[in-house]
Amino acid sequence: MFDQFPEPGRSQLAAAFDEGRTRPEWCFVEGQARLAFWAPFAGSEPVIIWQFDPGPDPAAAAELLRSSLRTMGLSKIIHDISLKPGLSPVVDRAVEHEALSLAGFAMEVERLVLEWVAGSDIPPDPGRLTYRPARRMNQAEVIDILIRISDGSLDYDTQIEVATAGAEREARWMYDDLMNRKAKPDWFVIGYLGDSPVGLVAPDDHSIAYIGVVPEHRGHGYVNDLLARGTRTLAEAGLQRIVAATDVANVPTADAFMRAGYAEVGRLFRYYWRTS
Repeated sequence: MFDQFPEPGRSQLAAAFDEGRTRPEWCFVEGQARLAFWAPFAGSEPVIIWQFDPGPDPAAAAELLRSSLRTMGLSKIIHDISLKPGLSPVVDRAVEHEALSLAGFAMEVERLVLEWVAGSDIPPDPGRLTYRPARRMNQAEVIDILIRISDGSLDYDTQIEVATAGAEREARWMYDDLMNRKAKPDWFVIGYLGDSPVGLVAPDDHSIAYIGVVPEHRGHGYVNDLLARGTRTLAEAGLQRIVAATDVANVPTADAFMRAGYAEVGRLFRYYWRTS
């Protein structure tokens, strides 16, 4: 099935298969439309439609979406359209947008795509926090911190998952996701003020995958400390480009990235499909 996808998609699918993130039976082709589902780590259910090429006919692409979702038996899925700033999926990816809409998807959140490039200033460490590698900590401790971070979070995905699946299930899924990222063992850290956990930052091999502060420590700028730690970790590892994303509506986090030397390089439009 991978052979029915043109390059570079074919090679990307093969690499993702080797990592347990997709399978040939998660790929679907009908006429000129094709799509593949993707999971964030081996053993996870698919969470995103990946490699979606709708072809020229939105109605045919919508039928491919509907039939693939029936075959997969999923209850929810997301699809992202990434564009340069100032562009709109309604205009600039019109066939894809129409196909998604016809298949029952709704665009619910717009995200900033951010980038730090080598040569930019590395944000200084204020020195207020000490750090413990999450991989060396008890799993229950880290999950408890993730649950606390989800309380009052401004992140749309977190809000939806907590409301529908519950905070503990969302935290356990996030823990598995972060622990399966491509990262050095000591990169994902919990920041502490004395013995009190303040928050966490989880860099992976190319991005700041997750960052958050527990409710009792919000409002004191600790997101700056955590982001400085994560950015410095990847910069010192030799990355030439660090990417990140946050909801447009999550102004405090977006502002923290801008202060740390990140610049907006795009917008990500996130579409959701659910059975109910």
